[in-house]
Amino acid sequence: MTNNPVVYGHDGAIDTHAHVFSGAYLDYLQEHGRPEREIAIARGMNADSSEDEMSARIEWMDRAGVATQIIAATPQVPSLPSPEHSLAAARIINDDYARIVRQYPGRFRAYGALPLPHIEQSLEEIPRIFGELDVVGVSVSTITQGDFFLNDPSLDPVWEALNEHSAVVNIHPTGSGACSEMLLGSQLEWVNGAPVEDATATLQLLKADVPRRFPNITFHIAHLGGDLPFLARRIEDNYDDWDAFPASPLQQMRKMYFDAANFHEPSLRLAAETFGARQILGGSDFPYFQKDKYVRAFNYIREANLGQEEIDAVLFDNARTLYGL
Repeated sequence: MTNNPVVYGHDGAIDTHAHVFSGAYLDYLQEHGRPEREIAIARGMNADSSEDEMSARIEWMDRAGVATQIIAATPQVPSLPSPEHSLAAARIINDDYARIVRQYPGRFRAYGALPLPHIEQSLEEIPRIFGELDVVGVSVSTITQGDFFLNDPSLDPVWEALNEHSAVVNIHPTGSGACSEMLLGSQLEWVNGAPVEDATATLQLLKADVPRRFPNITFHIAHLGGDLPFLARRIEDNYDDWDAFPASPLQQMRKMYFDAANFHEPSLRLAAETFGARQILGGSDFPYFQKDKYVRAFNYIREANLGQEEIDAVLFDNARTLYGL
């Protein structure tokens, strides 16, 4: 295997939604208070940062025509009962991601991880990841430690710090079923709960006016934003008729980005029509979709009933713009 950058032609896709979880990092989380049930989904998934598993990952990237993969630790975020342990865990995963970016130049870029909900420790890590590590932004969970949401007022100093860095902030679900027994009781926490979390967290941010109060932050929402494209008119009507939001939610969402890790072509077209094709990014959700389904994550975009310029925008142009690649 060569570590030299792979140069693709016009069709070199950028995968903005992928994950790497080293065994050592997962072990640290479990040893310091993270329940095994929460991290079991990340084990044995060909998602380790070992050379063998990274080489196998690159092989499938090549088969899918993917030039670069953006990796994130979510939902296995460095969130532990102890603030100090959380910060140490954040540094473990952030340093591992920095190593991957250096070791495989051109093939990987990374979202940094923050030790939320611990505000002081997150504020300590933000300057390091943006000043010392080669990150494209940060990835945060929709819910942390079961009851901490992204509209919590205590997060304002973190948003302010990210705003100062003009950060890209990726929002990713947790598999906690949006804290709903209706979802959890039927084991629907990933089937339907994950996109419900994506949409609900986005609406919470809009309710709290976070995008307008911190305008230098650019949000990247997973899974086409869940049901947001489908409900866009209903959401906007609640603003128009009932003052449900401090500003037009549709206008704010059209400044956000949404990755295409959904794989249903009519949903992709709906999102492109609702938010604009220039706001949609390619994404796979690797390692949860691998091999032939990894290839499908990009072929379904290439084969979509969209114009070629829109397809190219989703596959690579939008990500290049977002991350300055």
